[in-house]
Amino acid sequence: MDGLLFSTEPIYFECYKKAASEDGLTFTFELFETCVGMSSKDAGALIKHHFGPHFDVENLYRRTYAHFEDYVSSGQEIEFRPGASEAVKFFYKRGLKVGLASSNIRRWVDYLLEQKGIKRYFSSITTSDDVSNPKPDPEVYLKTAQKLGVDVAECLAFEDSIAGATAAITAGMRTCVVPQIKQPNSFVRQHAFKVYHSLKDIYPDMDELLS
Repeated sequence: MDGLLFSTEPIYFECYKKAASEDGLTFTFELFETCVGMSSKDAGALIKHHFGPHFDVENLYRRTYAHFEDYVSSGQEIEFRPGASEAVKFFYKRGLKVGLASSNIRRWVDYLLEQKGIKRYFSSITTSDDVSNPKPDPEVYLKTAQKLGVDVAECLAFEDSIAGATAAITAGMRTCVVPQIKQPNSFVRQHAFKVYHSLKDIYPDMDELLS
């Protein structure tokens, strides 16, 4: 969801920066880039390593989420990534089951999908609340396939992050990567089916993607 369907990652970064600055600290883009696509637990370990063993990660998270809520409640727009809404509707109208596998919490997933008017297109939604092992572990994708009632080999996954793409590839899905914040690493590039600049670019390859 975040970074593939919605351009929320830059918003989250600004919220992290604001929360850290309240402690007189600088939350760098490099730190944020490393954390993209990870669970809050795994990202928290990196953040604690960056700021020191006594840093209160949970407090940072609380204030970051509060700033994000302020952003949303102020009525500011959360934009679709280019081609995202059209792609979801395309696969839905094609008669395919569409599932969402997100590292975000269920509360925000439901809120954002409903606010942007696309929740009805998803046959299943799996979030960090549903798994014990977050991305890059494949659990969220294995559960998504199970909910959809299909074999992982029949699934076409789209991801923006290294952690997410690693999870989908490890699950055994045909995986396409549409990066926003960070470019794929060597493992993802070697095993991804396709890498796209935008979801607008997928249609010339549709016969191959769905073969």
